[in-house]
Amino acid sequence: MQKLCWSMLLIPTLMAASAAANEAGDDTAPEPMVMDPIIVVASKSPRPLSNVLGQVSVIGAGFIERYGIENMDDLLRYEPGLNIESSGTRFGSNAINIRGIGGNRVAIEIDGVPTRDRFAIGSFSDGGRILTETDRIKRLEVLYGPASTLYGSDAIGGVMAITTWDPDDLLANGDGKSWYALRGGYQSVNASVVGSGVAAWGSGNHGLLFAATLRDGQEAENMAVAGTPRDKQNWNSQDYFLRYTYNTPGDNLLRVTLNDFQRDAKTEIESLPGNGRFRRTTSLRGDDSDRNQQINIAYEFDSSWASGVIRAFNVDSTTRQLTHEERAASTRPVRMQRYFQYDQDFSGVEVNLFREVSTRNSDHRFGAGIELQRTDSSEFRDGFQQSLVDGSISKTILGETLPVRDFPISRTDELGIFLQDEISLADGRWEIVPAIRYDRYDLEPRPDQIYIEDNPETTIVTVNEDEFSPRIGALYHINDEWGVYAQFVNGFRAPPFEDANIGLDIPLFNIRAVPNPDLKSETSRGFEAGFRYISDNTRLTMAIFDTDYNDFIETKARIGIDPESGVLLFQSRNIDQARIYGLDIRLEQNMAAWSPSLEGWSLNGAAYWSRGENQENGEALNSVSPPQMILGTTWVSTNGAWDASLTGTFTASQDQIDQTSGPRFQTPGWATADLTVGWSINSHLDLRAGIYNLTDKRYWRWADVSLFKPDNPMLELLTRPGRNYSLSMRFQW
Repeated sequence: MQKLCWSMLLIPTLMAASAAANEAGDDTAPEPMVMDPIIVVASKSPRPLSNVLGQVSVIGAGFIERYGIENMDDLLRYEPGLNIESSGTRFGSNAINIRGIGGNRVAIEIDGVPTRDRFAIGSFSDGGRILTETDRIKRLEVLYGPASTLYGSDAIGGVMAITTWDPDDLLANGDGKSWYALRGGYQSVNASVVGSGVAAWGSGNHGLLFAATLRDGQEAENMAVAGTPRDKQNWNSQDYFLRYTYNTPGDNLLRVTLNDFQRDAKTEIESLPGNGRFRRTTSLRGDDSDRNQQINIAYEFDSSWASGVIRAFNVDSTTRQLTHEERAASTRPVRMQRYFQYDQDFSGVEVNLFREVSTRNSDHRFGAGIELQRTDSSEFRDGFQQSLVDGSISKTILGETLPVRDFPISRTDELGIFLQDEISLADGRWEIVPAIRYDRYDLEPRPDQIYIEDNPETTIVTVNEDEFSPRIGALYHINDEWGVYAQFVNGFRAPPFEDANIGLDIPLFNIRAVPNPDLKSETSRGFEAGFRYISDNTRLTMAIFDTDYNDFIETKARIGIDPESGVLLFQSRNIDQARIYGLDIRLEQNMAAWSPSLEGWSLNGAAYWSRGENQENGEALNSVSPPQMILGTTWVSTNGAWDASLTGTFTASQDQIDQTSGPRFQTPGWATADLTVGWSINSHLDLRAGIYNLTDKRYWRWADVSLFKPDNPMLELLTRPGRNYSLSMRFQW
């Protein structure tokens, strides 16, 4: 930990050196890098990073290609403060964590359309959040910290916004009429192969893009000790993407997108049988499927009176999971089959308008928007138990008579209205940004016979909440390169369907989860301040943040034993107050600005440190990851044919853990190095290769194991992969 903290001090030192080198300058400076990218996520309209309030990360398609990124888990590999949350070897990655806040508290959007919520219950049911294929990503932007003012209830932890390719983006690489690409790749980490094809056509004002990506792989490697059982898995995914665009005579854009994604996986779970509650289990298998279908219609316009976007969308998503378990070693040998289905269908409309107005002393960029969304969520579990002795079948498993619903069928209606004014004063030296949003959230449970029979005495909770979320920020441009900013942001999250009306009841274990009619909405108050140095060759950012979360919802918390029935009760409840604070530093540097001999070399670094505290009991928040630093360098040949990157990741041990509910596994510190190389043989053919974890380091990521006790048998299987490699070839014409 001490070494990492000292190492983090290197980045401010490099920042000062970078600024000094650029201020010195000379007439032979190399071609400048694009260091002030256009950001959309921070204000829902394009703005240069130098004019944006708050810390933002941007990952482009070039980064994805250069570093051999094949999945969302790898996409955030070099972003301290961002983590993928995982549910182990069967269900894998399922959510994003930003600065210690994850799950459904982070808004994830793909081309302005939100992704579904995650729902998980028990050991055999987990519907994660479905994201897009990495091949589709043109750029990914992350807005750190509460963002409810622009994005509503789901954004109390931050926003991840993904933008996918338009036909015109790809046609620019060819003759403007057609463009084609085929790509194949292999990753040793999970023995996966990928085949991907993209075709784009253009004719006059019309554009069409079709893309398909097929993947097939196995379980991820790990560094478990010899003799540890493996959880074997075979999986495949298919993603089909169709987009039509029409550029109107007024230079506005109509975009229609259809997307169909499916992933199937079969898992032989060999690590759990013989341990804990699975001590009598002799076989455990999972057969899982996820499907997500989406239609998105958007009209982007820019007229003399206003610019903006009008969007309508519909998304249907379904998770089906089948679990086969045999207990041949039991005194009453049985086999059990459990079925879980989770559906979430949502549709909505969104209108965002922006208008620029100049007065005598100031320039204004007014923004206003309205969003309407309806979401239908349902879930049920079914199954049976069959005797291996006489073949008799029962619909009761572990004392629970199936089928059941763990929450009633629920409909959620959401309305959001935001207003924002970006005020420019003193010839652009000052930027003042006040904003406010009104949210209305209505949750209407619709219990059917299945839910009522399983929960006959449960009081159904209806949620009707509304909230105003204000934001105020200021940015001061010291000169053309240096800027400082500060902002206060409020966040809001209404009680979601799974917390308001959870109804799990397992008599054999004498446990029950009950709804909470007194559950309150979560709110947050955040402060962030920082500075930026942006020049032709350097981008430096530093942010400090401190956010208080009030009435934070703890899902399925243990609340005690019912004195009448003796049943152990669980219930989602509010924690009075939680706090997360920390520091975030980032650097990108064209090293040729230091010396002409370094032309083609660039340096990047990032460091992140934070602390989380449950202020109700003074303990740490286990959702907050340990400090981390990234240092990397990239070389590109003069003609652009060759490139290579070497990146080191340095992570401190996790020494801030809440162990009041029992001991937790403490991850040791670790450091890894990755090397990637690319070769553009000609304008049509590219080859890429990567070697990851060069030193074959054995380590764990805190986000993977934060819920586990030190003796959990899954820990060995959740060690990260050792030395592994990837290969990729792309042919385009």
